[in-house]
Amino acid sequence: MSLKDIIDYVKDEGATYCDIRKERWDTTNLTLKDGEMEKITSGSEEGAMVRVLYDDGWGNVGTSDLSELKKAADRAINMAKKSNEYKEEKTGMAKVETHEKAINMPMEEDFLDISTEEKVSFLKDLEKHLDKKFVRSTELRYIDRLVNKEIATSDGTHVKMKIPRIVTYLIITGKSDTIQRASEGIGGTGGYELTERAYEKKDVVLERLETLLEADTPPSGKMSLIMDPHLTGVFSHEAFGHAAESDLVSTGNSCLEGKIGEKVASDIVTIRDDPTMDGYGSFPFDDEGTKSRNRTLVKDGTLNDFILDRENAWKLDMEPNGGARAEDFRVKPLVRMSNTIMEPGDMEFDELVEEVDKGVYAKSSGGGQVNTGEGTFQFNAQEAYLIEDGEIVKPLRDVSFNGFTLQTLQNITGITKELDTGIGHCGKGQTAAVTDGGANVLISEVTVGGRE
Repeated sequence: MSLKDIIDYVKDEGATYCDIRKERWDTTNLTLKDGEMEKITSGSEEGAMVRVLYDDGWGNVGTSDLSELKKAADRAINMAKKSNEYKEEKTGMAKVETHEKAINMPMEEDFLDISTEEKVSFLKDLEKHLDKKFVRSTELRYIDRLVNKEIATSDGTHVKMKIPRIVTYLIITGKSDTIQRASEGIGGTGGYELTERAYEKKDVVLERLETLLEADTPPSGKMSLIMDPHLTGVFSHEAFGHAAESDLVSTGNSCLEGKIGEKVASDIVTIRDDPTMDGYGSFPFDDEGTKSRNRTLVKDGTLNDFILDRENAWKLDMEPNGGARAEDFRVKPLVRMSNTIMEPGDMEFDELVEEVDKGVYAKSSGGGQVNTGEGTFQFNAQEAYLIEDGEIVKPLRDVSFNGFTLQTLQNITGITKELDTGIGHCGKGQTAAVTDGGANVLISEVTVGGRE
């Protein structure tokens, strides 16, 4: 049976809505640690997810056996009917424009045509470029993945996509009076040609580690902080972007609930989430078949939009904007970000530094945590520098900073002209490929953690 035949069958059973997402994944995953191959996996898998809405009850069934798709649909129908019996909350799906289209995102050099042996050789050659006296350990990871998707909905959408993603992770460790680590992920949506970016970024990671090994411990207390473009992107994604995900908003777990049209940041702040730009989180249609589009979440400091799938758009009485993404065919889509950017401003970096009497210039993320409901965050920087009297004085290590998301956004007083981005995998019960970025950003006051 075709996807349309199964959807017609589900509708005949009284379903309010149905969609089917069929996928095939071709993946290579390699890890080289200290010159030895720790992991070599390569293969394919395929399957499908059937989602059924029956009145207010959902049924979601994934299967890796495409010949059993009708049985999966039967299970989804039964699950939805049973769920509806106990469901007290009303739900629905906001209307969207339907599409019938096939899109192949381009690869200059198809990584499926590159042998595993050649990919291993790439990692080993890259490792040779990391041979420095201060490097004690190296770990290089390579992942490529070509995803073929076919999505059909009971509204009439039928789209096919081919999405290639590739990433190389450089993780290096050194030791002085303390053990320090520097890392970077390099890649994007495209083909094997993107591996060249790893050679371009290797010196950045090496210089970061060498700086950390010579750095001092930081001061602590309330002070000014400059975030580099990568850390700006992580802040925009983690502290703000998750709070702008409509499933958290509609369930009361976001500090942005009820704030559309209100000032949530300084006038110079504009934040967008854009799956149509060139990035690791790009896609032409989301996993409900909704056409992707740029979402301006904050415009000149004012909260303008949320990231919306169809169900939460219905709950919030807003327009869906292609915010549904699933890790794979085994799970239902969740509201997720794509490429999250704080737009550049009009200042030079030296101008930001000159405005700081005492503060920290923090670069690249070393992890952290957020609470979207309370609107709080804590981040660690991989690399940092002390600023005194408008001048960068010395390198710091083990720098962290924390605060309230909306207060910190209001405290942004300067943004530089350039735009840079980084890539990663975002976790929310499921993993999603994302890009984040921005420019250098001056926060007039935030709490910096460390030791005097």
